[in-house]
Amino acid sequence: MLDEITEFKFKLRLYLSIFGAAAASFFSALQISRGDNITGLISILGCTYFLIVIYLMIQKRIYLWKGRGFLFFIPITILNLIYLRPEFGIYWAYVGVISFFLVMELKEATAGVLVFLAGVFYLSYPNHTEYVLYRVYGTLTLVALFTFSFSYLNDRLHQRLNKIATYDPLTNALNRYTFNAAVEKELFSCQRYNTQATLLLLDVDHFKLINDTYGHQAGDKVLKELAQVIMQRIRATDQLFRYGGEEFALLLPQTSIETALTVAEELRKMVAQHDFNISRQVTFSGGLSQVNAQETLKSWVRHCDNALYQAKEQGRNCIVIEQGESQS
Repeated sequence: MLDEITEFKFKLRLYLSIFGAAAASFFSALQISRGDNITGLISILGCTYFLIVIYLMIQKRIYLWKGRGFLFFIPITILNLIYLRPEFGIYWAYVGVISFFLVMELKEATAGVLVFLAGVFYLSYPNHTEYVLYRVYGTLTLVALFTFSFSYLNDRLHQRLNKIATYDPLTNALNRYTFNAAVEKELFSCQRYNTQATLLLLDVDHFKLINDTYGHQAGDKVLKELAQVIMQRIRATDQLFRYGGEEFALLLPQTSIETALTVAEELRKMVAQHDFNISRQVTFSGGLSQVNAQETLKSWVRHCDNALYQAKEQGRNCIVIEQGESQS
């Protein structure tokens, strides 16, 4: 669902950029034919900007300057039009207000609209009667408030869906849905730039016994605290995933197998020494594997799984390494 929302937002901005390019092109020709060369020139620059945005979005999937370039063309064109032709230029202000929230992020759009409205109110004041001004100011303010409210709620919904789709609600670790994409991205980076990365799969020892003895709420509390212990130790660039049940995965970018083993052993000791408020020690077993040149997601996880199985066979509460075929 999150990917669909992100893609919808991206396509909406692409279509708006296409519309903006067409509108700016037509508007520039219209203004030049009327002798308004300044407005026509600004519109031509705006058309050029939108064409660049369209190209980058289609070819590179990059949204140029996050829409900020819009500020230099559409609002300025509308304000200039209000200044030159106040009798009908004011109607374009409504389009301007809405377009801010469609092409820019919420905070920047809100600041831009406030400045834009100040300019609109200032330029329109000498050119309309008090009766008209009250209605123009009132309706523009309402349009701004309604559009802001819709954008704000949409932004909050997107953030909420992002959290639901990305994080495990119990442990606040990243979830299994995110794991595949994150590991695939790291694999691509390692193989393209010849960098190191290590993956650790860890499984809480005798977790079923903890649930059976102390109840599922106590088991949930163990998982939550274990994740907290690990996340407090790892780097901001490392990623902890709840891989399934009592099993976690820890992705360590830019990390050799030797360094990863040191980190894994430190985490193992920290968890073993942590007080989980149950009358038994909580430990985990871990399987480590460093990425190699021919690695795939499936093979990398398989190496870790094999090492984890060996750790359990060796008595649990230990870390085992399985080297991939191309690893030294």
